[in-house]
Amino acid sequence: MNSSEIIDQIIQNKIISNRLSIEHWVKYEVFTWQWWIGIACVIIPLLLWWKLVDKRRILEISVYGLLVTIFATFLDVTGSELVLWNYPIRILPQIPLLFPVDFILVPIIYMSIYQHYKGWKQFMFASAIVALALAFVAEPLAVYIKQYQLISWHYIYSFPIYIVISFLCKLITNKMLSRQEEI
Repeated sequence: MNSSEIIDQIIQNKIISNRLSIEHWVKYEVFTWQWWIGIACVIIPLLLWWKLVDKRRILEISVYGLLVTIFATFLDVTGSELVLWNYPIRILPQIPLLFPVDFILVPIIYMSIYQHYKGWKQFMFASAIVALALAFVAEPLAVYIKQYQLISWHYIYSFPIYIVISFLCKLITNKMLSRQEEI
């Protein structure tokens, strides 16, 4: 097969996959109790965050949260594409469940830590505790309620990734703040 034929085959497979994905979503996902949990995982944390965020530091905290979102989403999409895990229930047929997790839950949890622990030692400790909870409580719970499916992945792999994301985003945010203060 030449390059053009391979690309055509990829496109045809995407068309078939898209059709099957929408069909599955309509028949087996939308309005299930797991789907409603996904909806709640978007709305409730956003409302709580807005109520609890330090409005005087909202831009700084939001920058940190956006960095967490970027890293978490990139890693999650990569893992999904490598078929390391799967999301059987989605809020919308073309948006995997990682949307509530990567765009809402994980960033809000880490923004809360960032807001409350300015010093590195306390921040690192709190981030490690959250990483433990996410990797060994939240992920197994998501598997149990069938919102997350492990294929070639183990919870232990997630633990250091959660820590690295939080530390790296704090480093970048702190660097941006120090540059801003220099001006």
